Amino acid sequence: MSSSPRKIPILGTPVAVVDYASAVEECKRLAGENRPASVAASNTHIISLARQKPGFAGVMRRFDLVLPDGMPLRWALNAQGAGLKDRVYGPYFMEQMVRATPRPWRHFFFGGTPDTLDALVAHLRDVQPGLQVAGTLSPPFRDWTEDDEISFAAQIAAAKPDFVWVALGGERQERWIDANLGRHARGVFFAVGDAFVLLAGQRTFAPAWVQRLGITWAYRLWQEPRRLWRRYARFNTLFIYYSLRDALLGTPEKDRESGRLPSIAFLGSRGVPARYSGFEVVVEELGKRLASKGHPVTVYNRLPNFGNPQPVWEGMRIIGLPTIPTKSLDTIVHTTLSMIDAVRRRYDIIYLCGVGNAILARLARARGMKVIVNVDGADFRRKKWSGFARLWLKKSERWAAKFSDSIIADNATTAERYEKHYGVHPEHLSYGLTMREKPVHCGELERWNVKAGEYFLYVSRLTPENEAELLLRAYREVPDPLPLVIVGSDPYEHAYRRKLGKLATDRVIFTGLRFADSYIELSQNARAFVMPATIEATRLVLLDQLGMGKAIIYHDCAATREVIGDAGIPFGPADPRQSLAAKLAWAKDHPEQCADAGRRALERAKLFCWDAVLERYETIFERISGQD
Repeated sequence: MSSSPRKIPILGTPVAVVDYASAVEECKRLAGENRPASVAASNTHIISLARQKPGFAGVMRRFDLVLPDGMPLRWALNAQGAGLKDRVYGPYFMEQMVRATPRPWRHFFFGGTPDTLDALVAHLRDVQPGLQVAGTLSPPFRDWTEDDEISFAAQIAAAKPDFVWVALGGERQERWIDANLGRHARGVFFAVGDAFVLLAGQRTFAPAWVQRLGITWAYRLWQEPRRLWRRYARFNTLFIYYSLRDALLGTPEKDRESGRLPSIAFLGSRGVPARYSGFEVVVEELGKRLASKGHPVTVYNRLPNFGNPQPVWEGMRIIGLPTIPTKSLDTIVHTTLSMIDAVRRRYDIIYLCGVGNAILARLARARGMKVIVNVDGADFRRKKWSGFARLWLKKSERWAAKFSDSIIADNATTAERYEKHYGVHPEHLSYGLTMREKPVHCGELERWNVKAGEYFLYVSRLTPENEAELLLRAYREVPDPLPLVIVGSDPYEHAYRRKLGKLATDRVIFTGLRFADSYIELSQNARAFVMPATIEATRLVLLDQLGMGKAIIYHDCAATREVIGDAGIPFGPADPRQSLAAKLAWAKDHPEQCADAGRRALERAKLFCWDAVLERYETIFERISGQD
């Protein structure tokens, strides 16, 4: 078994010591590992950019293989004893890779126009008549939505390629690969820049003597002076400057990775570990990943219910502060106290959970901190709030638009509403999930006296907008139904909980809050998960249940449909009670079809990846902190 090639850091990015032949063999080896892998053909522009932007430097360090695409990189490697006789130029490498991998190897091409892709494939078939094209995809020429990203991933995954060639230009292709790699079970993804247009014959190669001298950039500048002169003037100069400075003086402390990444404080959630709602899951999953990459991360926990597990948990510093534990005051009081403390500590970025806290963004901005507000759908429409609370939440949307540096909308409907009413452009950014394919057994089925595959499951806080009442009324109309397990509670809605208890039949089981293995075992063994709510937001529990691989019966609405695609079983929206009752009766009588729906859900789940979400967030951090 061959070992991985040696890597030498150039301005902090590990560049592989390879020639064309060894690069081809290494990529075939990566493909044989049956996992997703990433390869970049990088030049001085990309290497200098990574030195400038700590977030992008992290992207490049996560690539399995960085090829020395430019002659200056070959010279820099040889100065450290590499002994390379040539660079590994992206377009020529692509030809050699295709020549070495005929059928049954499968190639997919992502990027460029349809005409470019047609000409590229025709040329590569001349290079390798046995080329097997798994597919091509010309993405739209506009900013991509989260729906676009999920669609791209689904099309690529369905083609089952061994190699995915990506040409998006600049740093975009590297960022896209890094963000989306986790959506795929296997395949080697290549960032190859302008290889598509060159091999398609839509732009001429530099003469051989120009390439040998390492001045291909000058030829490109001659071709497109108005577009490229700023880039080459800046990044060629930076590459020379950084190389000379590091050689003579060493890397300055401020340019090392440690300490350069922005500090982030999460305010507005109840805290970590997550054991209440979706925001806590977001904070935990993002926070621990950011901390693992070197970001100083702080989470403000609410006392006493979310006491500090320890001063540092999963790499995140935990600060516990008190609150007034009532439905209307709990969040805003705790977040106000947290913001007062955050202003004193001067974090780089404040992440506010919930639009109701948006007024506090003004205080953070006044002290020079950047603010991200996750608005979580149309909170003002939720039934649990009083008239004043709804008015406050509606006004808070305007404050979020006015005072934040970035707004996060977890679904397209919310993003479009903010654009229409407030003239801002939120980041449409969904969430990730954790796959739960490994069976869990902790005695939860025996505790509630239910059998695997022989009950329905509902999981949510027991508040009016989550529509447990609709579910119970529909359930009463199902003849001889499977048991219904209701997981959830709420510290404030006591009257509503009593109302649900009166509606429940003797086949309804209220478990209260269940966490960790107890929750997972109940989820993994249900016939179907039922989500009757139609809130304008992405429900984290819906994503989590996708990863359980069970059928999902859901109240049809745009936000839920956006997440689940064709992997669920919708009911309504006309006469939702009767429609839901019919779906429950159908699911009771069709276990095999429910199992098929569960398999579709599991495939859909693979498209939602926390690492992809994290990459999007780091791009936002760079932009709002001026590093972009």
